[in-house]
Amino acid sequence: MRAALLAAALGCACAAASASLAQEAIPAGPHAPMPAAAPPPGAVDPENTPEAIGEWGRRVLAGEPTGPDAARAQAMRAGARPGCAAPEDRKPHGEVTVGMGSGGYREAGAVVTAPIGDCAQVTIAVDGARIDAPRRRR
Repeated sequence: MRAALLAAALGCACAAASASLAQEAIPAGPHAPMPAAAPPPGAVDPENTPEAIGEWGRRVLAGEPTGPDAARAQAMRAGARPGCAAPEDRKPHGEVTVGMGSGGYREAGAVVTAPIGDCAQVTIAVDGARIDAPRRRR
């Protein structure tokens, strides 16, 4: 009896899980959008031309940043600070945690983050815990 009840519950749980994991339908047919075309086999990537490779080598030998860091370094040389914006509110934000236990566990903690200037923040966290298991009498 228990095995039949367990099997029924497991079957309902699997059916509910499969329904929640279902994916959306993929459009097909004459009205579906066309997939993006792949580049033709003879197409040349502009980053793999001899001129582009030579320019990359010149920057590497000169000690200049290359790749994704090059644009960021150039913006910083121009005086821009990418990624730095004043926070919308200048208030500190945080959380407090409290634990409990019956005979052997206590905990208390807090963390606060506050903005400093336009591009910095300070975070302070305090945490305390104590686990005293009750002693058994012999």
